[in-house]
Amino acid sequence: MDALVTAAAQVLVKRGYDGTTTARVAERAGVSVGSLYQYFPNKEALVAALIERHANEIVVVNRRALESPEAATLEGGLRAAIRAGVDSHRIDPVLHKILVEQVPRIGRMAKAMDTSRQITQALEGHLRRHARMLRRGLDPAVAAVVVETALEALTHKAVTERRDLLAGGIVEREAYALIANYLLPPGRHR
Repeated sequence: MDALVTAAAQVLVKRGYDGTTTARVAERAGVSVGSLYQYFPNKEALVAALIERHANEIVVVNRRALESPEAATLEGGLRAAIRAGVDSHRIDPVLHKILVEQVPRIGRMAKAMDTSRQITQALEGHLRRHARMLRRGLDPAVAAVVVETALEALTHKAVTERRDLLAGGIVEREAYALIANYLLPPGRHR
C-alpha cells in the first residue's frame, strides 16, 4: 500500500492532479490496476492517503521541534518552530504545492484543518509553559492560532515561491522578528 502512495506522489509531481490516473499510478508502482483497487477505490482515495501521509510528516516535524531541548526556553521554542515550519515545507515542496494548489478542496480540508489544529495545539502548549514571559493579556490559545497561521503562510511562500528568502536564514530571521514582536513585551525580544 505504501508503494502505491509513493507512486501516487511521483505521478502527481510529474503530471499534476488532472494528469494523475489510477492506471498511471499502478504502472508506476509496478502493479495491476486491479491490485490498486484492492486498496483504493479511486484516485481521490489514493490522493487522500497521500495527503494523510504528508500531513502526518508535517505534524511530526513540528512536534519534534517543540519537544527538542532547544524549546526549553520561549525564544528557543519559537526559533525551533520557525525552522520546523521551513523544514516541513521542504519535505517535498513540489508535492506540497500540488496538494495545496491543484487537489480539489473537498475531502482535503478536514485533514488540512486537523494538521493546523495539531500544530496550533503544540504551539499553545509551548506558549502556556512560558506564559509568564508573554506580553501581558495575551491569550496563549489565540496567540498559537496567530503564530501557526503566520508561520504557515510565510514558510509556504518562501519554499514554494520565494526561495531567495531561504538563503542565509532570511525567512527564519524575519519570522522570528514578526512573532517575537507580537508575543513578547516591548524590549524583551532579541
